[in-house]
Amino acid sequence: LTSAGGPGVTAADALEMNGMSLATLASDTREKLAKLLPPAASLNNPVDMLASATPEQFAACLQVLLSDPGVNGVLVVTPPPPLHSTGAVAKSMIPVIQNSDKPVTIALMGERLIQEAVEHFRAARVPEYRFPERAASALAILSQHAEYIENERGSKLVHAKVDKEVVQKILDLRKHSPGFLNASETSAVLKAYKLPGVPLRMAVSSEEALTFAHEMGYPVVLKVASADITHKSDIGGVMLNLTDPDAVTSGFSKIIANTKANFPDADIQGVYVQRMLPAGQEVILGAVQDAQFGPLVMFGSGGVEVEGLKDVTFSLAPLTLQDAEWMLENTWAGRKLHGFRSLPPADRKSVLDSLILLGQLAADFPQLAEIEINPLRVFPHSQGSAALDVRMRLA
Repeated sequence: LTSAGGPGVTAADALEMNGMSLATLASDTREKLAKLLPPAASLNNPVDMLASATPEQFAACLQVLLSDPGVNGVLVVTPPPPLHSTGAVAKSMIPVIQNSDKPVTIALMGERLIQEAVEHFRAARVPEYRFPERAASALAILSQHAEYIENERGSKLVHAKVDKEVVQKILDLRKHSPGFLNASETSAVLKAYKLPGVPLRMAVSSEEALTFAHEMGYPVVLKVASADITHKSDIGGVMLNLTDPDAVTSGFSKIIANTKANFPDADIQGVYVQRMLPAGQEVILGAVQDAQFGPLVMFGSGGVEVEGLKDVTFSLAPLTLQDAEWMLENTWAGRKLHGFRSLPPADRKSVLDSLILLGQLAADFPQLAEIEINPLRVFPHSQGSAALDVRMRLA
């Protein structure tokens, strides 16, 4: 889709050189375009709207092309329009791009006159390029990756049978109340996808915390139950290695007091009680739904090191075993799992399994806008791992 015939032909050639083919537009697509464009416009692929194209025509024609079942993606090429700003063109197309499940790449041609459009696209996380050849190459890479994922989909992606129905029921019950899942819902999702959770119970009083601690056995951990607080340990919302009833009672009171002092408006549901686990290496696992590329999985150094080290990497979900291996080997957190100096080798296979299963969860349920396991404590070789803190947010 272009407002300049020459660059449109260049883009068409570049697509074919990258192993892609121009879509044959359906007759009703051409009829819709004819109603939007002047008689001299080209309604075949590439669609040339002519230099007089308005921002509204860019958006409307892009929507028509994306609605064509024979179109798998769109490359938009635009030099600065003579009658309008490229920023206006960008703003008109961004909602169309964000609401489509088909990829769109942008080739902005020009220098100073395209800067406003560049800023709009980057703010909306829409990839833009300076030449049609680069934009065509990006579409080709997306296509190749999709084919690769499709070919690899199967036994390598999931190492255990998952229960999608359990997760679907939880999300269906919450579809009218988006936000963070509560502890019981989160634990059920982890269990359904064979992800390593830690049994925990929420106490609303120090007496109840004592009862849970006796049932679990000492030592225990207490942490504040509040979806409003991300870094619980930073505000004194976590108490570790509590070995007797007095420590549990005082720890409960301290956590509530610390939380109210630091976050007076936070919604405090209570305090979680869980068994104190042995030491291990700590990593972070996460997943987000990207507007352009879909589900992404994240891995890196966990615990309090996340923001300090910024040792993280991302990969498109669902993951293959090769994808997960690549993520581990391209981070210090992953390489350290082999063992380093006084650190013994950790259960690396448990981390690989968790990454793959998390990627499958993110791909199966795009409603889960954000998943964070931080930290995942990884025990010595063959001893597994445990998710100490998990957040899941429903869009």
